[in-house]
Amino acid sequence: MNKYYTPSIEEFHIGFEYEWLDEAGIWIKETSPTEITPIGFDEQTYGLRVKYLDKEDIESLGLTLKYSDSSLYVKDLYNLYFEKDNKICILQTKDRPHILFDGTIKNKSELKILLKWIGVLE
Repeated sequence: MNKYYTPSIEEFHIGFEYEWLDEAGIWIKETSPTEITPIGFDEQTYGLRVKYLDKEDIESLGLTLKYSDSSLYVKDLYNLYFEKDNKICILQTKDRPHILFDGTIKNKSELKILLKWIGVLE
């Protein structure tokens, strides 16, 4: 599986993490600014790439791997099951054992938004 993909213009939002290719052929990590002005940007995503969500991204958001041979991550009262092809299932445990999300997350920025939305992150 390729580690990167070309983002669509619809994916961009404040805080979106991506990389762009400079004139020397070096990939530069970037985060969308606090204000997005799409004038002249239109559908121009050539030379941009986004890393698919991986273990490093999940752990950078404060989730920890529960067992070394599994894809179960935990944070507070939440369990996050990370499967191949970026399929994720988030369960709230203990007092409210139910599924909060079951779907595909392509990148760290999307996961961060989801975790904030369901209350795992502030």
